[in-house]
Amino acid sequence: MKLKRTDLDIFIDSNYVGHTTQDTLVTIPAQSEFNIPLTVDVDMNNLFKNALTALMVRSIQVKVSGNIKAGKAHIYKNFPVNYVGIQPFSFF
Repeated sequence: MKLKRTDLDIFIDSNYVGHTTQDTLVTIPAQSEFNIPLTVDVDMNNLFKNALTALMVRSIQVKVSGNIKAGKAHIYKNFPVNYVGIQPFSFF
């Protein structure tokens, strides 16, 4: 399978952090873990506004929403992405 495009919004603890788009073709191996390199346009106002709170917590809620375009054999389809998860977090 191949990932053709991403268009995603990123939220940390329900606060908008930034947006990412990626239009480089990435091969996704069958039944294995994989990484996708992304560049995020960060909204620095929202990031700094919640930085003090982030220093005092051990985990954060990450939400990613948007669309990806993926497919196989030159047939691609748009898929919605709605991921919410708790990630361990520490500056130290």
